Order: sequence, then structure tokens, then C-alpha cells
Amino acid sequence: MSDLTKNNERLPDEESNQVSKQLFDEVLNPTLDLSVDYSEIYLDDLIDNEALKEIPIIKSIVGVVRGGISINQFWFAKKLLTFIREFNQNSIEAKKLEKFKSKLATDPKFGKKIAERLMIFIDRHIEITQTIIISNLFAAYVEEKIHYDQFKDIVATLDKLNPKAFESFFNLEKIDFVINEKNHDSIGARNFENEALITNSGFGLETSSWFSGFELTDDGRKLFDYGIKPLKK
Repeated sequence: MSDLTKNNERLPDEESNQVSKQLFDEVLNPTLDLSVDYSEIYLDDLIDNEALKEIPIIKSIVGVVRGGISINQFWFAKKLLTFIREFNQNSIEAKKLEKFKSKLATDPKFGKKIAERLMIFIDRHIEITQTIIISNLFAAYVEEKIHYDQFKDIVATLDKLNPKAFESFFNLEKIDFVINEKNHDSIGARNFENEALITNSGFGLETSSWFSGFELTDDGRKLFDYGIKPLKK
């Protein structure tokens, strides 16, 4: 369970109503130092950094100005800061970004829905790399390379994918993400373990009942193109 509701420690109503606005204010107009790699900060760094503690979304979500901070709260804050920073590392077309901002301004329920979904996704992952991938996918959504349902479905499926399989996507790219009767003799040794991890997560398919073929799903290709591939930039 998230620290937002654990032990009945809910945010005050007036503060809770501002969470989605605070999140997107910081995502779209960041006040934090984007030159800092927040995936590398530690608990003491957050506690001692007065500037970070004054960011409204950090105040609201983890409450670092109200006293102590738990490990779970720190970990969530670290991922949230990483998400904001990595989103702003993407080059998003100005018109698409303004269109998204306009949607947030004219449809508050839309903003609350997206903000809630983002925080749930960010909260439940245990690897910072997953947070960066989510940030990249969200940037692709804002730039209209994928639609919202695709973003939501891909990130939900990402929860089932072991991070050790991420590197295999780059090897699979060299063979267009397909292993079949025509190319299996020429591709060299296969990593059946990582193929199984990808298939079991829902991003891959076994393409033959008699031949051990493999192919990425459409969501798997989008995950790689917009989420994983930017990791190597």
C-alpha cells in the first residue's frame, strides 16, 4: 500500500486537491535543478536539501517538511524527482506540449486522472530504470506518438517485465524483433531466458507450436522505441 494512505495518514482535502496541479506544474515548468541526476541521491541528500523540500509536490506527497521521512517516502520522492527530470530531458515538439498544457487547463478531471495514474505507476516500481522508462513513454504520449490507452497498457505490462531483460531488446532490434525458421540459423546464440521473461510479461509471442520462434508484440515494439531505446541516448 502506498504511503499516501498507509496508517490513515491521508493528505488534508485542500492539499490533496492540489496534488495533480502541483505534479504537472513541476513536470512542465520545473523548479528543480535538471542538471542533477536524482537517481543517484540518497536519503541524507533529500533531508539536507532545503530547496528540494520546498518543492510543493514534494511537500504534499512525502511531507518532508513535517518532520521525519521514512525509507518508503524517500524512495517515492527519489523516483518522482527522477521522473520530472527525465521527462524534461526529452525533446518534445512545442506545439504538442502546449496542446497538452491547454488540455490540463480546460479539463481538470483529465489532469487528476493522469496525475493519479502516474503516481501509482511510479510508486509501485522498485527500479529507477523503470521510472525513467515511464517518463520516456509519458513524453511519447504528450508528443502524440502513442495514445493514452497505449501508454496505460504498456506501463501496466511493464510492471510484469523483469528489468534484466531490458538489454535484450537492443539485441532483438538487430533482427527486427523476430526469430523464425528463416533467420534462426544466422542470428547466433539465443538468450532463451530473456526471451521467456519478455514473453511471460506479455510483450512477446511464441510464433510456432513446432518451432521455438519469437516475436515482440506491438506494445513491445512501442515499449522499446519510446521507453527503452532512449536509455542509450
